[in-house]
Amino acid sequence: MASASSKASLLLHACCGPCATVALERLLPRFAVTLLWYNPNLEPAAEHARRLAAVREVAAHFNVELLTPQPDPEAWLSAVADLAQEPEGGRRCEVCFLFRLRRTAQRAAGGGYQYFATTLTTGPQKRLEQIRQAGHIAAAEYGVQFLDESFRSRAGFQRSVELSKELSLYRQNYCGCRYSMR
Repeated sequence: MASASSKASLLLHACCGPCATVALERLLPRFAVTLLWYNPNLEPAAEHARRLAAVREVAAHFNVELLTPQPDPEAWLSAVADLAQEPEGGRRCEVCFLFRLRRTAQRAAGGGYQYFATTLTTGPQKRLEQIRQAGHIAAAEYGVQFLDESFRSRAGFQRSVELSKELSLYRQNYCGCRYSMR
């Protein structure tokens, strides 16, 4: 539920612990932030568990609430099924981003949050325009504002690496879906 703080409330979709570090560092002075862990794309189950554990560590470190709804991997697989042969960064990624940000916007609207954002904009491997487009589509569909902010800007990715080392966080080496493991 959105905070009663004097700051605007923001629901932050967390793709992983390392990316969440710099986002929280930048957002907490301006917003009452709640983290949302919704990543039905992650495989195998052990990888999902490792990344969730890292996000839990980050939430505890920054003293923010963490929401962990059921991921529904079958619905995600159905959404991307016809795009299995797409290259990394292609149409499948657009659909994946929109799938996750729709759920985030839906949760933000239902929880009374004024804004939502995503940590997907931290890593240099993702295409910002795809993420931004997905965020704006989801915002329009659910009537909540998308905070269109790149956390990789101003050396954000490097800062996330530093913070991850300080916190001894697990850092993954692939996007997380079965297709990116190739």
